[in-house]
Amino acid sequence: MVSYIVDLLIMASTLSNIIIGLDYLKFFGPGITIVAAFSSSFILARKINLEKENKFDYYLLSLPIKRFDFILGRAIAGMVQGLIYSLPLMILTFIIVRIPGFFELCLIIFFFLIFSLSMTFLAIIIATSTRGSRNFTLARSFIYLWLMFGSTIFYPLDIITNYFPPVIIFVLELNPMSFGVNIFRGILFQTKIDIFNVIGIAVFMILMIFLGIYSYDRSTNR
Repeated sequence: MVSYIVDLLIMASTLSNIIIGLDYLKFFGPGITIVAAFSSSFILARKINLEKENKFDYYLLSLPIKRFDFILGRAIAGMVQGLIYSLPLMILTFIIVRIPGFFELCLIIFFFLIFSLSMTFLAIIIATSTRGSRNFTLARSFIYLWLMFGSTIFYPLDIITNYFPPVIIFVLELNPMSFGVNIFRGILFQTKIDIFNVIGIAVFMILMIFLGIYSYDRSTNR
């Protein structure tokens, strides 16, 4: 959390003085908040991976709880954890950009719950599909690299479209993190929210839920 705050207050502030025509501090605030929600999901994933490695998940599943309820409970816990973990940066972003109205705040919280749920199920897929902490760490690093640096969290599309071919821009826009940060920026900056981002995050969430439940169930049925 301290690292994210340093990135926001020092790195983004410095770039705001370098990039002409863009207040990078306000641009990066929503992005780093999304990153915090994304990172928190892998805290739960690491725990699930350790439980799997130590066979502790079998004990948990032997409790008088239905398997589906147990998996869904873990996901909801990760969803709430993502919202709580991102709250300090969210409040800081509100101070830097603007304080949203009541309806906008409810919309932002609802959106963060959906986003955190999606990323929690993605983390569950990785945690239950890899064996050993080394493989989990390697897979997590590749996912981090693609989702964070292959999205519009760090890169303003209005600027980079002048330097990259359309196919690269399309890949950046197709990233789930781009869906999330674009929606958050749209609400906070009071600009038009592209329906492409709304459909993208909805499809990603549904896909992750089905694959996450299947992966967790398959992993504990071996």
